[in-house]
Amino acid sequence: MKQFRRAGLALTFLFLLLMSGCSIQNTPSSADARRTLCQTLTALREAAAGLGQIDANTGVGQLRDMREGVGRWMEAARRANTVLQFQQITEMVNAYDAFSRTVDSLNPDQRVGAAAAGLQASAAQILTALNQAHSAARCGQ
Repeated sequence: MKQFRRAGLALTFLFLLLMSGCSIQNTPSSADARRTLCQTLTALREAAAGLGQIDANTGVGQLRDMREGVGRWMEAARRANTVLQFQQITEMVNAYDAFSRTVDSLNPDQRVGAAAAGLQASAAQILTALNQAHSAARCGQ
């Protein structure tokens, strides 16, 4: 329940931040944008935790569910990054997009099987990029 509340607050703040407009008077401060990005990255870490557990017996349907949960936060991070423009966020989104394309190519009624190694490598790229983005944004400081 705590995770959903935190996620709701972060999404609400992100929405308000994005809806504030582009005029100089309404431009969010970089501190506000960084705070929103850090909240989003923290929630994304929680959502992405299961990506490190992919193996040959993982169901493709289960994998798609994981991807959808991660995808919502990935989109929120991408949007939050429109103000700060961190390259690490762009790299993280690109890694997620590559992972997502691989998942789309799999039969949803089967197990991951032989594709596990490639998916594990792709998931590791997402997690590495996520950690780099978290550091670049100076989250936790």
